[in-house]
This record gives sequence, structure tokens and C-alpha cells, in this order.
Amino acid sequence: MTKGARGYYFRPRPNGAMLLQIRHDPRLRRTEMHRIAGIDTTTGDVRAAENHTLSDEEHALIADWLACGNGLDGRAARAVTEIGHIAHWAQFRATPEELDAATDELLWAMQDLREVLVRKLARRSRE
Repeated sequence: MTKGARGYYFRPRPNGAMLLQIRHDPRLRRTEMHRIAGIDTTTGDVRAAENHTLSDEEHALIADWLACGNGLDGRAARAVTEIGHIAHWAQFRATPEELDAATDELLWAMQDLREVLVRKLARRSRE
């Protein structure tokens, strides 16, 4: 994703992605992601979410993503894709029983990853 597109996130899913708009509320110290489009890479079809009309900037972001992906290579690209697929599974495919069984482990794994990334980012910024 281009650096100017920090207000958006492409969540990989099988055969495409969802374009999510990132909204920050500094008063509540909260960040939310809102689905604004679904992208099918097999057909190139882009469908805006209900009650959303894609802007020219959003169309350009989608075209760039279709051409270049997330800009990562190798293991990093695979890791981001796998995390996106897990999020898609949890939101749309998992049964309540599967979520009950997996939620704690997934939350611990995400917390562990977050701590590692934040610690390494802090270390790099001191160097």
C-alpha cells in the first residue's frame, strides 16, 4: 500500500480483499475499521459497501493494490495475507463453537505479535 494511503487497509481474503477505512477518535483513543469495498481479484470486480460511494482516491488505491498488492515480499507478504484470512474466517466463516475454541489463543497470539513489533520498532527508533 502506498504511504499516502494510511487511512486505509486492505484485508486479504481468499480471491481478493476488503478495503477498510481506518477512523481514529483521539478523544476515546480508539481506532475502528469500516468496510468500504470488496475486491475480487479473479474477476477484477469491485463492489462498494452499502451506503458508501467510492471516491476517486479510493478507486486509485484499489487500482494500485490490484497492480502491486501490499508492497511486501516473501514471508512478510505471506504473514499479512494469513492474518487477513484469519480475520475473514473469524468474521464470516467461523461457527460460534470454533470462535469459542480459538478466541483466547488468537488474542494471546495477537498480543504477543503486537508486543514484539512495538519493542522492535522502539529499538530501531533509538538506533
